[in-house]
Amino acid sequence: MTDLRAFLAGQTGGEWNCSTMPADWCVELGHPDFASAWRATLAPVECDAAAASGLVPLWDAGIAGALPAVEVPQAGDIAVIEAMGLEVGAIFTGARWATRGARTMHYLGAEDVRVLKVWRP
Repeated sequence: MTDLRAFLAGQTGGEWNCSTMPADWCVELGHPDFASAWRATLAPVECDAAAASGLVPLWDAGIAGALPAVEVPQAGDIAVIEAMGLEVGAIFTGARWATRGARTMHYLGAEDVRVLKVWRP
């Protein structure tokens, strides 16, 4: 299995949206790119329109059953989480949820987020 720590350390710069990092992790593990249809959607207005009914239905459509949904996350799982009122894509490190921001990575504790749905790559 690919090293999650090394993968997360390499997540700097370049174009991104709230789905690209978890989708890149899935590709790294040999799964299809579930975000390919909206990967180039970068502006906030475009992202809001793509995920008008929320990220969970968008991800469900992109994942299309290729990854199992799970109830209890373990290290390496991807998820849609809600943090500070925003839905974002995240990867569970085993202790915290990793999300990508404009300039840096953010690591959020379970007490800081609401987990909406988890998938196991």
